[in-house]
Amino acid sequence: MAFSYPNKLSLIFLSLLVVLDFQLNVAFDSTQEAQALLKWKASLQNQTHFVLSSWSLYPVNATNNSTQHRTKINHCTNWVGVSCDHAGSIHRLNLSTIGLKGTLNELSFSSIPHLTYLDLSITELFGVIPTQIRNLSKLKYLDLLTNQFSGKIPTEIGLLTYLETLHLVENQLDSSIPKEISQLSSLSELALYSNRLDGSIPASLGNLSNLALLYLFNNSLFGSIPSEMQNLLNLVELYIDTNSLTGSIPSSLGNLRNLEVLHMFHNQLFGSIPQELGNLESLTNISLHSNNLSGSIPPSLGGLRNLLNLHSYNNQLSGYIPPEIGNLRNLVDLELSQNLLSGSIPDSFKNLSNLKILFLCENNLSGTIPQEIGNFMSFTILEIDHNGFTGSLPHNGKCPKLGTLKIAENNLTGSIPIELGNLTLLDVLDLSSNHLVGEIPKEFGNLTSLEHLNLNGNQLIGGIPPEIGLLTEIKSLDLSAKRLSTPIPVSLGNLLKMFYLNLSNNQFIQEIPPQLGKLSLLIELDLSHNFLSGKIPSEICDLEDSQNLNISHNNLSSFIPREFEKMHLLSVNISDNELQGPILNTTAFRNATIEELRGNKDLCGDVRGLQPCKTSLPATKHGLKKGLRIFFIMFFPLLRALALSVVVI
Repeated sequence: MAFSYPNKLSLIFLSLLVVLDFQLNVAFDSTQEAQALLKWKASLQNQTHFVLSSWSLYPVNATNNSTQHRTKINHCTNWVGVSCDHAGSIHRLNLSTIGLKGTLNELSFSSIPHLTYLDLSITELFGVIPTQIRNLSKLKYLDLLTNQFSGKIPTEIGLLTYLETLHLVENQLDSSIPKEISQLSSLSELALYSNRLDGSIPASLGNLSNLALLYLFNNSLFGSIPSEMQNLLNLVELYIDTNSLTGSIPSSLGNLRNLEVLHMFHNQLFGSIPQELGNLESLTNISLHSNNLSGSIPPSLGGLRNLLNLHSYNNQLSGYIPPEIGNLRNLVDLELSQNLLSGSIPDSFKNLSNLKILFLCENNLSGTIPQEIGNFMSFTILEIDHNGFTGSLPHNGKCPKLGTLKIAENNLTGSIPIELGNLTLLDVLDLSSNHLVGEIPKEFGNLTSLEHLNLNGNQLIGGIPPEIGLLTEIKSLDLSAKRLSTPIPVSLGNLLKMFYLNLSNNQFIQEIPPQLGKLSLLIELDLSHNFLSGKIPSEICDLEDSQNLNISHNNLSSFIPREFEKMHLLSVNISDNELQGPILNTTAFRNATIEELRGNKDLCGDVRGLQPCKTSLPATKHGLKKGLRIFFIMFFPLLRALALSVVVI
């Protein structure tokens, strides 16, 4: 049946009314949204911020006839940080990093109901997160990171069922994680780290089946890790480190086959490392350090072929290092220090050619150091100190990127390989407390990047190579407790950045080089227990910033230089020398004990155990006789010479 002409007109008229009503509603809603933002702007402490200066309801050149239209255009296109959808409603608000100061109390969330994206990160907002945030029912993205929000996380956040990303990190939020967050079934990113959250991890978080990223680290969470975590099958990154979590690591975490990062360090976890973690074939980073984990390292970890970083240091792990670790050919960083591990370094470690960092220090490891380690071209840090390694140092020296080499506190023998002089990027070299013999290689002069050199506690002989004076970047030099002899080379005066110099317990002879006075940054100088002789050079007094000076147990003689008074010493030890005369009136000498001053020839001063210095007194009968005796001793030779001259004349 065909419509009559009047009916057609009625239908067209009705349609126009609907469209007009929709446009009017949109215009009204749009104005209401803009007014809500302006009201919030007015509450901010820095509302004149240059970004917010674009927030103006009416343009300057607006006319009465175009006001409503221009209002819509104005805040949708000209307001910085504001975006609208096709209907003209605000759906994105991004004010990140612009330094807003104020609260959210005056922001009417109910007036911006179409908002899907809200980013207020890295600003200076404070106060609580308002419960009215529940009115943002279409919100998918909420980022409030790096602000100063405090108080609880409102449970009403659980009503934002479309939310996919929730970032509340680096604030001052406290109390527990609301279990209502588990209602956010669309959530893929949950980041609550670096707050003051406490309580346990809600087991209901296991319901967030779409969750890919979970960041809860750096809080005060306690209790055990919920076994329900096994349900997060889409989880890619799990950071629950730096809390106070206890209990064991759930073996059910081995079900998270998509997991790439697992960080649980700095907690109070105990028990063994579950062998099921070897099922996490996608894992690239696992960090379990600084807990109370015990037992052995599971060989199953050798199946994590994508693993780049393995950190399990500072635990109580025992037993051998599994040779299966050598299967991790992509491994870049292996840190197993500060445990109770024993046995030798597995031969399979020769397969770890991509290794850049190896920490095995402070264990009970023994055996020889594999020579192949010296061929790792990518090595930047090798620390295997405080173990029981024997044999010689690797002679390869083919680690051109090596920056730190620490093999101290072992039982190594043999000489120091001259090939170490090829490691020109080395900035830390510590071979102390071994049984190394021979001389210090002059090739060490090639290590021009070196900042810290420690060779103390070995059985090295000879002298300090003058080439050591080429190490102009060095800050700390410890060559103590050896059998080094010969004079101290004057070239050490070139090491102008040095703040610590220890040459004690050697057999150095002759005088203290005055060139050491050039080391203006030196804080501690220890030349004790040598055979140094002569006077204390006055140039040493140029070390005005030095705090600790030990020149005890030498053969130094004469007086303490007066120039010492301009130094800022906190402690001084000059005992067991041949020094004489008064000690100085400085803090270090006034606070010195008799043990730090005794054993000299004739020191005096106001320190218990020293004789007081003699002062000029009125002549007594004894003093007069002594004075006359001195007078006649000096006078008679002169009188005799005068008489002889008269006879000649």
